[in-house]
Amino acid sequence: MRATVIVATVVCGLAISGCASKDKQPSATPSFDTSVTSSAAPGSASEPAPSPGSSQGSSGGGGGGPATPTYPKNAKDYAQALLLAFGKNDKTRVGQLAAQAAVLQLASHTGLDPNWTVHVSCQADGGSHTRCVFRNAHGDEASVRVANAQLGAPTAVVEALIDRTTYPASASSYASTFALAWQNGNTERMRRLSSSSVVSFFSGKTPASGYQASTTPNGDFTFVSMSGLPAGSFSFKLRIANASLGKANAIVAVSNT
Repeated sequence: MRATVIVATVVCGLAISGCASKDKQPSATPSFDTSVTSSAAPGSASEPAPSPGSSQGSSGGGGGGPATPTYPKNAKDYAQALLLAFGKNDKTRVGQLAAQAAVLQLASHTGLDPNWTVHVSCQADGGSHTRCVFRNAHGDEASVRVANAQLGAPTAVVEALIDRTTYPASASSYASTFALAWQNGNTERMRRLSSSSVVSFFSGKTPASGYQASTTPNGDFTFVSMSGLPAGSFSFKLRIANASLGKANAIVAVSNT
């Protein structure tokens, strides 16, 4: 028996909800930083940032009193400081860096990988805000909106949205989620849904603008042929372990169609 699913095109947008992706169109204002890098902690040589997840600074005088919180002066470091505090469940530091609405947005997500070390981009969001995107090792994406005028001061983060990686229970949906992650350049999510060897198969290849998924059950596995749209675009076939549907790493192999 064969089933057919159409995968809608997603063009570099990020929308983020509690458990599924939605479209977001970033501002056309020129970006401050669009490189994808990994970093273990916020800050730079020119602008030291606070240590991850804690209040920092000297209270002065060496009296042994509580430290005075310090706040990064650029959007990237500020957003990452928040995510590192969130990953450590440091509610005090999260409250220092984020407005209450953003605090509540983060509080609705539990059980996430705490290592938000992949910096995707920081782009102008309107004339007064910057939106920075980070990923963790599971491919969850965090979109943090920072008020530029509040940089270097408390509660500069006004929005903190999380797009969690999900694990569909059907083979066609699982394959479509994988293809969408590839289209969006989310290799961390691709790896979470499959393996490093599967992800390496796609190195140097260009994803189609959309995919049509056709499934073929085969014992303990389901083969899903992903036909690129428009016709003639790059296509591939995934082998999915039925017992792993609904969980991570269900895609066990990939090949050309």
